[in-house]
Amino acid sequence: MFSHFNRVDFGGDLFGQWPIGIRFEIGIERVSRATKLYEFVFAKAESLILVSQDWKEGEEMVRSSTPLFETPDIFRIEPLELRMLDVFPFDEAEYRLTWARIAPLVFDAARMFQAIANREQPGSPKIRSAGYAIDPNNKLIMHMYDDRGLDIIAADLDTLRPLFETFGEWVLENQRHREKFRFRSNLRPG
Repeated sequence: MFSHFNRVDFGGDLFGQWPIGIRFEIGIERVSRATKLYEFVFAKAESLILVSQDWKEGEEMVRSSTPLFETPDIFRIEPLELRMLDVFPFDEAEYRLTWARIAPLVFDAARMFQAIANREQPGSPKIRSAGYAIDPNNKLIMHMYDDRGLDIIAADLDTLRPLFETFGEWVLENQRHREKFRFRSNLRPG
């Protein structure tokens, strides 16, 4: 990932860290949008890397939520071969990255996105982790940050073009003009 996204880290705003991306509006009542975006992006992928970022939270959130890879009924096979790395940033809280390379159908994406949306809302389960789905072949990262929205970044604008053309009306309202301009001013030759 870092060879393609050399200025991106898991410690913050993915959309703000990378110049090629789309921010989609989700909302607690439209979490199915996240699932449709996931299915569109990963429809042809043989595998993906699913990353969980877990940091020390307040006791209330820790008691009422679980890390991504420990959340019940999300993964269809067990045990997953997990890898971990502890990260100690200079200006942020420490966190642990846990990841696995999996087939896109190995987990219930709809349940995962709902659990992410539930983090600060009523409902169960709740995932306290930040979750990232990475397609290393298409050089693309998807991150639903909470019930409000989801970011997708890519190494190349043309990777995102079909996504924008299909789901452009879901782009966060304050980003729509910018995204329309970017995709229309960078039309494919032909």
